Amino acid sequence: MTAGGSKAALVVGSAFLHDLGSLFPVAMTLTGDELVFTFVSPGEVEQWAAERTATVLAGREARFSVDTQEERVLVELAGTRIRALIVLADDVTAPLPGRWRDRMPMTVRLALEELARMLARCHHAAGGAAPLIDLDLTYRPDPGYHERLSQAHESVRPFIAPVRPVLSLRWRSATPGQRKAFLGELPGGSGRGWLRRRQTVPVMGLDLEVVR
Repeated sequence: MTAGGSKAALVVGSAFLHDLGSLFPVAMTLTGDELVFTFVSPGEVEQWAAERTATVLAGREARFSVDTQEERVLVELAGTRIRALIVLADDVTAPLPGRWRDRMPMTVRLALEELARMLARCHHAAGGAAPLIDLDLTYRPDPGYHERLSQAHESVRPFIAPVRPVLSLRWRSATPGQRKAFLGELPGGSGRGWLRRRQTVPVMGLDLEVVR
């Protein structure tokens, strides 16, 4: 178990995202303190890995394993339970291409940083062991996409996302006080029965869904 629990994994994971650059994060799963990303490579994965062999990422030694037959690269951060699988676009079910994908690495990174700060604050407020969460990144269709697309100038359309990034959060290990402190920081989260009324709130440009 990594010291600092899920918060520590999110801090390192956000730095990992930053150092990997513009790769599109098509999926992400945090299980306690184990964080796994899946990125889509815009070109040859072998060349991408060759340019980064023996690189330090997120302040840690990065180990690269290249599968030339499957055209995939596994990147592991030494001393952590954080890794990334980099694949070709044809190997995953990814949202539609477009310039809107360029901003997703930063959007996801900022959300992870904010969640790490929220976990740190709820831990400080309620005490106990470092809280652990499960977190999944997915992309869901945006019901207003086609209307916004039809109203936009042609030059702007590639920047309009057909989907919304969603982080689904489940508690793995946390005290009632920690959960209460965490939910109290969310928009509308302090009211009684909040989870029954509203399960999804915006956090740093994406949707956070708290799953009971």
